[in-house]
Amino acid sequence: MASTATAIDYNPFAPDFYTSDPFAVYRRMREEAPVYYSERWGWYALTRFEDVRGAALDADTFRSFEGMDIDDSRLEQVPPGSIGSMDNPRHDQVRSVVQPYFLPRRIAQLEDGIRTVVRDLVASWRDRGAVGRGTVDIAQELAWPMPFDVFFHLMGLPSRHDPDPLERARREQLEHWTHELKDRVPGTPHLTPVARAATAGVQQFFIDLLDDRRRAARDDLVTRFVQADIDGVPFVGEEVTPNSEVSGLMMILFLGGVESTAGLTGTLFTLLAENPGQRALLQADPSLLPAAVEEALRLITPLQLTARTTSREVTLHGVTIPAGGRVVLVMGAANRDERQFPDPDTFDITRPRGRHLGFGEGVHGCLGAPLARLEARIALEEALPVLGDYELAGPPTFYPSSPNMYVWKNLPGTFGRSARRPHVEAVSHRTTTVTLATSEFETEARVAAKQEAADGVVVLSLREPGGRPLPPWKPGAHVDLVLGEAPTRQYSLCGDPADHSEYRLGVLRDPAGRGSSRYVHDRLEVGDTVRVRGPRNNFPLVASPRYLFIAGGIGITPILPMIRAAEAAGADWRLVYGGRRRASMAFLDELAQYGDRVSVRPQDEAGLLDLEGLLGTPQADTRVYCCGPEPLLAAVEQRCGAWPAGALHVERFAARPLTEPVRSEAFEVVLEQSGLTLTVPPDRSILSVVEEARVGVLSSCAEGTCGTCETPVLDGVPDHRDSVLGPYEREANDCMMICVSRARTDRLVLDL
Repeated sequence: MASTATAIDYNPFAPDFYTSDPFAVYRRMREEAPVYYSERWGWYALTRFEDVRGAALDADTFRSFEGMDIDDSRLEQVPPGSIGSMDNPRHDQVRSVVQPYFLPRRIAQLEDGIRTVVRDLVASWRDRGAVGRGTVDIAQELAWPMPFDVFFHLMGLPSRHDPDPLERARREQLEHWTHELKDRVPGTPHLTPVARAATAGVQQFFIDLLDDRRRAARDDLVTRFVQADIDGVPFVGEEVTPNSEVSGLMMILFLGGVESTAGLTGTLFTLLAENPGQRALLQADPSLLPAAVEEALRLITPLQLTARTTSREVTLHGVTIPAGGRVVLVMGAANRDERQFPDPDTFDITRPRGRHLGFGEGVHGCLGAPLARLEARIALEEALPVLGDYELAGPPTFYPSSPNMYVWKNLPGTFGRSARRPHVEAVSHRTTTVTLATSEFETEARVAAKQEAADGVVVLSLREPGGRPLPPWKPGAHVDLVLGEAPTRQYSLCGDPADHSEYRLGVLRDPAGRGSSRYVHDRLEVGDTVRVRGPRNNFPLVASPRYLFIAGGIGITPILPMIRAAEAAGADWRLVYGGRRRASMAFLDELAQYGDRVSVRPQDEAGLLDLEGLLGTPQADTRVYCCGPEPLLAAVEQRCGAWPAGALHVERFAARPLTEPVRSEAFEVVLEQSGLTLTVPPDRSILSVVEEARVGVLSSCAEGTCGTCETPVLDGVPDHRDSVLGPYEREANDCMMICVSRARTDRLVLDL
């Protein structure tokens, strides 16, 4: 067959292809040969966004049975029988075994652990940059070890700090094999003997791991595989071989989960070094962090290409691809298509959010996308404040890998210490996470006093060791207490905002918590030092003539300074303070001065708070402020449903798995944030209509299994048709998967 554009030489096997200028080649292919045929390799390549996306979504035409790779790894490393080489229905059956572990809400539970990993990795950087300019290899010291640590945790594998030297050696061997199995004969699709030996080593490692979990189950992903069944048939058979489905699944998760995340993370830091103006925007407004991750995914996609095989003849742009033809979907080119993205070659973190193909799409959309996004975001949150205005110390070194991947091996940089630290904080409400940002202060603080305020509650007074004033704050603010040996936690400031000499915190002992409160109660003593970061305020007191304060237990802490401020402003206010027992309720002595404006209601004396009596009738010009345990917050929110918008203010820091449509008619979708009203016809999804209106929504599978497109519902009743939400979550009707779910009512209002 004649080449469609002989002047273009698209050869991703060339050793210098990715380090020269692949994007210039892509640009010519999109313009001159949108269906490119390679005489040398015998496959077609699609480079325009709509073509690549269309093929990814059309799994009946563009099949996966010959594998996603264009080199020999599709046969020797992820052979037929692995999930990457599966078509439906088997693909979805196998994916259902692992998908619950990678839903966004479950991945969110890993945040503290990932943050601990990253902080451990960057801990030594502070000293290097304390005086003059320090040096660091961001790829080798962060981008690569971070996803290794996270994956090893998911799989129940040894950590870098495992006390058993044999366990550490096993880990180091697996990491060594991981790099060796990328070895290719230069300029060809062939694996070297080194790569084959390393592949066999990794495969046998996973087989032995599965056998070990048969004998001794653990709380990890491998045990989930061993215990899973598909329609009553065990997923893991009696004999596991390198060609078993579970072997292929573990290889895909391992190689994709580590290398893709390493590529994304390294690219992010490279782009921010090369674009200091964009980095400055990010430092000034850390709420742009998620946007920076998405823009890096779009601009320099870690998985540059994937392959399919046609089940029928396909004609695109005047070129006919025969049935059985191999087709390369070049996501790295599609994500720079001028038809889809204005100024596509520019790194712009303020770019309006829109669809890209950074994690693929359709049935083979990346399983680990939520995890990779979370890891990359945390890497930025923790490393950027340390690096400050860092610079590249030399050209990055490209990582030799398969022709699919764009990854850095070395990323040398120089940096100095930043005095103030950009920080973002995710405050979760059920399934909705809001990212709030600030540029904040961090300092050592000495425990000047520690007193018992109630059963299970201590009050800390923290002062700057040198006697310097602490940053000002307003009622509702909190700080991070960075304890080093225990997880960092947020505690509300409950002292006097006018006193800049100290911060006062109330800490409830939580036996079931992550260990921070137990550390404060049991180990922290007067004279000890901790680090304090902040303050920041996500719960500000809004001016009002009247306030109703509702506090539950330790939720009294942010309310105390609010009461003082309301009193000073001459506002009318009252406080209803509930707790399990009077002895467990802190600050009662301080509240006594306010007389009958404070109602103390211990549960063992007065029962549950009478929320219906308090909130059943909306009160004009009254702001309701509530802080306490989640059941109290939820009950208050429910009873304030009839109150005016904006009357209720709550604070929480704790986050809350295809049927025919119920109605066949069209319905309206109101996008609250965008001010748009759209009509969704019977034959189209909400997602497609929203995208057509140029409103960006993250999504991946497009079949209601991954949870990526979860969207808050403000009004109306969804027709849930997904495979993600459980019965209770469906009954709440406060979120939906807009790729497949529809409406039971004429109108839905979405928070988009």
